[in-house]
Amino acid sequence: MKKRIDTIEDMLAIAAGRYVSKEEAGDFARLCVETHLRKAPRMNPLQEAVNDIQAWDTAFKSGRNAGPVIIKDKPGMVLYDFNGLPPSLKIKQIQDRLEKKARENGIAAAGIFNSGGIITLNMWAEGLAQKDLVGIAVLNGGTDCCVPFGAKRGVLGTNPLAYAVPTTSGPMLLDMATTQIPFFDVKNAKANKTPLPEGSALDGQGRPTTDAVEALDDNGVANLLPMGGGFKGYGIMMLIEVLTGSLVGSLLSTQQTSGWNPHEYGCFITAIDISSFTDLDIFKKGVGQMCESIRNMDPAREDRPVSIPGDRGNACMKDARQKGEIHVAPEILEVLTLLAEKSAGNEP
Repeated sequence: MKKRIDTIEDMLAIAAGRYVSKEEAGDFARLCVETHLRKAPRMNPLQEAVNDIQAWDTAFKSGRNAGPVIIKDKPGMVLYDFNGLPPSLKIKQIQDRLEKKARENGIAAAGIFNSGGIITLNMWAEGLAQKDLVGIAVLNGGTDCCVPFGAKRGVLGTNPLAYAVPTTSGPMLLDMATTQIPFFDVKNAKANKTPLPEGSALDGQGRPTTDAVEALDDNGVANLLPMGGGFKGYGIMMLIEVLTGSLVGSLLSTQQTSGWNPHEYGCFITAIDISSFTDLDIFKKGVGQMCESIRNMDPAREDRPVSIPGDRGNACMKDARQKGEIHVAPEILEVLTLLAEKSAGNEP
């Protein structure tokens, strides 16, 4: 069903406001909605946001509502133990802390472990770019998804990477799995009986396949290839593995339990203060001009203009804002309505 975008954002803020401050709830709602507008219908960040509020609600009712604990706090870094809770409701606290540290030191990093999981990295980078910082976020979620170079069975996660760079005309923004295709693509292909792209997966014997049934077995092992299908993409995945595993006190993919176990995954977020390195306006103007120069290049295909990372998502968000409404599945709206009513009425 159709619902006004501002109504959904208000409901998210009200629902989250029972568990975090009003300011934190507002930032959570705004960034979740912006991410949804950029990614829907291919993904459903709104569902993820509602799931995160539900997880906090469950912890609240059980008395396990202490929230995140700061394990280490130094001038250029902070390390959080989230006690099994999704970190998205505390995104303002984390990004504000990163901003302060980056302004003082030029660069700052945050590590997150033992959390309720992060499905979409988009807003973790975008929120930093909105503060005129370069934001970079990586995660090692979802084991048994990617085949190490030269092997024939998926072991690594899809190890997503997101970055956001402020410009004079909106952020340059990337959010991607570092596998050749994301996990949900192979899952959907198996369910819909559609072929996979060439060079994206192996079968159980280590042979290239476009059959999703052969690439994704009944135990959830997905034999996806690293981006590019070779050693370079694999090398980037291994760097992400180290940053989000051992470095932040979380588990490496080879140590994780098979299946979806968010508390075993780690996240590493970096904020770079542009003004510590160079003039902010000159930086944003230069990057903006580069983006425009690339967009204005002659396309290889007339039906596919040259773009930069973030153009598709920004166009989707602009279109949705102009319409003022988005489609919300009835089951999602029902749960969100109950959570908002509970928060507004302060029900037990």
